[in-house]
This record gives sequence, structure tokens and C-alpha cells, in this order.
Amino acid sequence: MKKISKRNVLVAAIVIMLPSTVLKAQDTLTVSLPKALEIAMSKSPTIRIANKEITRVDYSKKERLAGLFPTLNGSGSYSRNLKNQKSVISFNGTPTVLEFGVDNNFSAGVSASLPIIAPTLWATLKMNEYDAQLALESARSSKIALVNMVTKAYYTLLLMQDSYDVFVKSYHNTTENTRVIADKYKQGVVSEYEWIRADVQSRNAQSNIVSAQSAVNLSKQQLKMLMGLNMFSEIKVEGKLSDFEQIMFGEMLNLDTMALKSNTDLKQFDIKSKQFDQTLEIQKTSWYPTLGASLNYSYNYMGNDADKFSDYTKFPASMLGISLSVPIFQGGTRHYKYQQIKIQQDELKDQRENLKKNIELQMITSLDNIKKAIAKIESDKKAMSQAEKAMTISKTRYDVGAGTFLDITNSELAYIQSGLSYNQSIYDYLSAKSDLEKIVGKDSQIR
Repeated sequence: MKKISKRNVLVAAIVIMLPSTVLKAQDTLTVSLPKALEIAMSKSPTIRIANKEITRVDYSKKERLAGLFPTLNGSGSYSRNLKNQKSVISFNGTPTVLEFGVDNNFSAGVSASLPIIAPTLWATLKMNEYDAQLALESARSSKIALVNMVTKAYYTLLLMQDSYDVFVKSYHNTTENTRVIADKYKQGVVSEYEWIRADVQSRNAQSNIVSAQSAVNLSKQQLKMLMGLNMFSEIKVEGKLSDFEQIMFGEMLNLDTMALKSNTDLKQFDIKSKQFDQTLEIQKTSWYPTLGASLNYSYNYMGNDADKFSDYTKFPASMLGISLSVPIFQGGTRHYKYQQIKIQQDELKDQRENLKKNIELQMITSLDNIKKAIAKIESDKKAMSQAEKAMTISKTRYDVGAGTFLDITNSELAYIQSGLSYNQSIYDYLSAKSDLEKIVGKDSQIR
């Protein structure tokens, strides 16, 4: 029995260590929840994308501002007459053929234009402010979402590790009980059936450990992915779920659950609404006249192949002008475009109202989950303590012949269930609290 037990333990150890043996040996990074969030904020591709979007919007703002400055263009051309134009003129009844043009024509010039009165351009510049606000709020939304995902992944890993500890403790108890029953079986005190039941229970407990360790490894990979770490690196998280039990109630008192003014989805909708208002103003300016100034300057060289380049005819040309454009009639396109934008404004208001109701539903659900978790935590904690005592009592009763092996089995099963339920209750609370912080737009952890 000892040989079989040692062999089983060795096999379990090999299976548990297999994921780490195939990885490249690296130093283990120990992280707390604040450390995990700090790493995620600096290494996650999600944050890099959000920051690049802010930079892109800044360049877009500069692009629109550039429309206020003069534009300057240079030009150059060359043309050659393969056959010059001819004309016939009659003098005193005698036709005379005249040839016009030269073989070569060179020209170079510059042109400049400047908007003087440009209502549409001016209205467009106001849109820069809203684009920047939306980019910043979108980046904030990405950070809040990442904080939520990393936090829940961290709690999930703690849940898997604590569940693993429950299975390990149960396995140690089961192994010890199996050893005792095996000794009694050799002495003829118990039947072979009872020893077989004990051996099966021990093997099942060993299988639970392997499954629990696999869940821990998968949870680690999920957390590393969200943190932006190398997937082949090794991490270790600090603490247990029970560490959060002492501070959870105080944290709830600091959370304003009735305020949605910081909800990032609603704030983005409000900014988009302002953008539509400004789009409406831009559309109105299409009815206004525009005024612009232009300047052109060119220099021309003309001559024939037989001439020296210095003998070519040279002359400059320049022009300065102001143009006024007054829109009068375009078939009603501007009016129809204006009406389309107003309809989109109304649609956005309805969408925001629907979004707000969905967010309120999510908030109510999270609060309900928190209340249920709080109610379960104390009960599950007491049940786990009682189940642990029941395991000790059932073993003692069995040793003195006052109990049955079924009592031991039931007490161990009750301990596993109560331990898992206790850890799950704390996780449910922490997960619901994290979701609620995301809903209300709490971002104190990412400043």
C-alpha cells in the first residue's frame, strides 16, 4: 500500500510539474493586485492602442488648423510645337501665309491661396475639441475595462489556488485514512470492500488535485496575457481570497453606487451628442458665402532651336485676385442633409436612454450579487469550520469503532463543498464589486 501510494504521489507530482518543465527557466515574478495593474497599464497592447489614438486625434486637430494658413504651390511646364500654326492674310488680292509660335516654350510659376471668410472651416475647427475629448474618454474607457479584466483575472487565480489548497488538505486526510484502513485490512479488522472504497476515494482525491492544478495554470496564463507579459514567463500572486474579507465592507462604503455621472459609456455618448450638434452647425454654414484671395506668378521663356537660349524671349506674368462664392441653389441637397443630421440626433438620444437603462440594470444586478455574496460568506465560513471539526470527529469515532467509513467520506465531502463554497462567495463578492466599479466609472486605481 505504501509503494502504491508513493508511486501515485510521484505520478501526480510529475503531471503537476509538467507545464513548468517545458517552459524556459526564468525568474518567478511575484505580483500583488496593485503590481499587476501597474504592469498592465505599462505593457498591455490595449493601453498602447488607446494612447496612439490620442496622438492621432492631435494630428487631426493640427491638420484642420492648417486650413487657416495660406497654401503655396509651385509649377513648371515645357511644350514644343511640332508644327507651328499658320494663317493666310490677303494683301491687295495676294495671299500671304503667316506662321505663328515658336519651337520651345518653358514656363515656371508659383500660386498661393488664402481663405478670408470660411464659415465651414471655422465651424469644423470646433470639432477638434470634441474629437480630443472623445479620444481621451475612449482611452479612459479602455483603461477601466482593462483594470476590470485584470482584477477579475487576479481574483480568479486566487480562487483556483485556494480551491487547490482545499483539495490538497482533503487529499492528505484521505491518504491518511486510507493508510489506517489498509493497516486494519491487513490485520483482518475491516473487510476488503471497505479498503477498496478507501483506495478509490484516495485516487479520486488525487485526480482532483491534478485538475485543480491545471485550472491554476490556465488562470495564470489568462492573467499574464492581460498584463502583457511573456506567456512563457512565470508569475506568483500574493495572498488568499480570505485576505480581502476584512476590508471588503469598508470598500463598499466608499463607492457611490447611485452616481452614473462618471460612467464612461454615457460620457462618450454625451460627447458624441455634442459632435452631432457641431455637425449641424457645420451643415448650416454651407448656406453662407465664402471669400478667398489668390496670387499667381509665372515666368516664361520662348524661342526656336536656332536661337541661343540667352536670346529667348522672356516675360513674367502675375495675378492677384479675390473670389466670392455665394451658394444659391443646389437642388435641396443641403436641406435634406440637415434633416438627416437632426434625425440622427434624435436617434442618439433614444440610444442613450436605452443605454442608461441597461447600465442601471447592470448596477442593480451587481448590487444584488454583492448582497448575496455577503450573506453567504459568513455562513460558508462557519460551515467550513464545522466541516473541519466533523472530519476530526468522524475519524476519531471510526478509530474507536463508534463510526463507519461512510461517516468519514461524508465529512470529507462536506469539507470540500464548504471550502469551495466559502472561496466562491468571496470571489463572487470581489467580482461583483469590480463590475460595479467599472459601471460607475471608478478610475482611482489607474491614476
